[in-house]
Amino acid sequence: MFDVFRRFLGHDRRGAERRLQLALTAGRMAAWEWDVQSGRTWWSPEMFELHGDPPLPATPDDYLALVHAEDRDRLRAEVQESLRSCRDHSVQYRVTWPDGTVHWLEGTGATLCDEAGRAELMTGVCVNIDARKEEELNLQFLAQASAELAALTDYQATMQRIAQLAVPHFADWCAVDMVHGGGQLKRVAVAHVDEEKVRLAHELHERYPPDPAAAGGTWTVVRTGRPELVPVITSEMLEATLQDPEYLRAIRALGLHSYMGVPLVSHGRVLGVVSFITSDSHRVFTERDLMHATDLAARAAVAITNAELLETLRRSDAAKDIFLATLAHELRNPLAPIVNSLALLSRSDDPARMVPQAVSVMQRQTKHLTRLVDDLLDLARINSGKIELRRETVDLREAVRAAVESCQPLIDRRRHSLLVELPGDPARVWGDAVRLTQIFANLLNNAAKYTPEQGRISVKMTAHEDAVEVCVADTGVGLPPELLPRMFELFTQASRSRQVEQQGLGIGLFLVKGLVQMHEGRIAADSAGAGQGSRFTVSLPLAPGAGTSAEAPPMAHDAAVGKKVLVVDDNADAAETLSQLLELLGHEPRTAGDGNAALACFDEFHPDVVLLDIGLPGMDGYEVARHLRARGGSVRLVALTGWGQADDKRRAAEAGFDTHWTKPIDPAKLSEI
Repeated sequence: MFDVFRRFLGHDRRGAERRLQLALTAGRMAAWEWDVQSGRTWWSPEMFELHGDPPLPATPDDYLALVHAEDRDRLRAEVQESLRSCRDHSVQYRVTWPDGTVHWLEGTGATLCDEAGRAELMTGVCVNIDARKEEELNLQFLAQASAELAALTDYQATMQRIAQLAVPHFADWCAVDMVHGGGQLKRVAVAHVDEEKVRLAHELHERYPPDPAAAGGTWTVVRTGRPELVPVITSEMLEATLQDPEYLRAIRALGLHSYMGVPLVSHGRVLGVVSFITSDSHRVFTERDLMHATDLAARAAVAITNAELLETLRRSDAAKDIFLATLAHELRNPLAPIVNSLALLSRSDDPARMVPQAVSVMQRQTKHLTRLVDDLLDLARINSGKIELRRETVDLREAVRAAVESCQPLIDRRRHSLLVELPGDPARVWGDAVRLTQIFANLLNNAAKYTPEQGRISVKMTAHEDAVEVCVADTGVGLPPELLPRMFELFTQASRSRQVEQQGLGIGLFLVKGLVQMHEGRIAADSAGAGQGSRFTVSLPLAPGAGTSAEAPPMAHDAAVGKKVLVVDDNADAAETLSQLLELLGHEPRTAGDGNAALACFDEFHPDVVLLDIGLPGMDGYEVARHLRARGGSVRLVALTGWGQADDKRRAAEAGFDTHWTKPIDPAKLSEI
């Protein structure tokens, strides 16, 4: 047999073989040679491993039997061309192992020819490229998935496509669970090659929802916002996690083998979880797989957010069209009787006789027109943040009584019964009396309009330790479940009904919610369904000291209860004026203009309260708050910021603030110190 080692490596055959062996092992490769003239072949021991340890054939033609049927002709043509042209070659092809599995190899060879150009020897190496091929397929899959998801505009279709894209390339099972209002985890999509198993997955999720207290699984991914990998799901794991014997049997029957849970995150918020599971394939997920799954989830989160935004825009656009049509209708309604009254006056033989009735009609209808215009102006003011509250200590009972008085004509005209339950003691809140009356007048008007004649309306006020609650309930047309989550959105209306008088513009509840929130309150809507009536509950904080002194002015403070207050603001004028105001209220203030100065002053001054601006130069207010909390003590930290969204309040709470105030500060709020 032609000896490649003797020809190219000299007489030190054993040393050369050893060096070659080390090189092959280090490169995870195998070597081979073929004496073209005699037809004899030689394989290094690693070649057997690359082919699943079968007996390797003696000739190249016999070797082709190990090659995947779809790659044989291509490999044969490549080898023949190398022999004919006496050139090197490199070819990727698949081989089938004795256990039936398919693996990728890359073969690289050199052809040595005699002086006449006839091939004498072909020699080369093979290397397994399964990992490389899998990576290529994964990248192709992610590119395809990204393109498909980008083209989807329907929310539900997006969810289902996310699950379908992963099966069967990436997993045997894929499920998408989304976080819904009220902290619920809802399964919105499942994919498996077997439709029966898809139905089974939905049924099991309904019967055995994920346990929020579990040490692992979807809720853990939601809470932490981090992916989870379980390479092999063992029987012991299932027994420790699943307490219900029937559920345990059902899960075992599915043959779950490996698991990955990846969060769907958008703008720092966890939207849901994508779960990838293998079973029949017995594939074991790796950290590399987790990286690709996280990549897919990131692309999916973008697609979901885009679909949600598009759906919101569609809904908003449709609602806007309805609003404009409704506005035209609602403006014509009062205009028609006004025009008719003027026509009667101009054409009547005895105009004086018609005047009282005409004046009454026009007064009533112009009042309605004025209300429509006021609502539109308030809408613009709330959207632009230009509504200003004229605050004072208000007995909320009086605001409710004023609202009842303004709505009484409509209630009487529709022959409703009205029950008003107010507490005997004052319920004092710090607010704008006119706007508070507007809140309850809107709710009562809605109740009167959306309740068929001779219905029942109730207003009940309940005082709690630190808040007062007002519930307006009716026996009207009710609210369908799908409308409840959007009840306070702009232009939202229940379906039109012949039993409803003057439906309105669909902005009333939006205005109510805006005014309630401006009073640091909350509003909620509830209904058992269509035809079952509605209930709107407004909760407002009681004014400081409301339970003690009825008419105590909000700025009044006893110097004996003064506090040491540190004011931290990089705006010197703001810090100085606030400091002066605190002095007038009987407190002892100090000021600081940045984070480092605040920490130094805190250590020296030992304040009871820190009014801390968030937007400080260098070290922001959140970081300063964390440093102050690390020092211990019971100091009260109050965040001062121009941002008042829920996420801003959450960040402040996480940093250690006790209270979150938006600028400009109402001087009366300082009494809360």
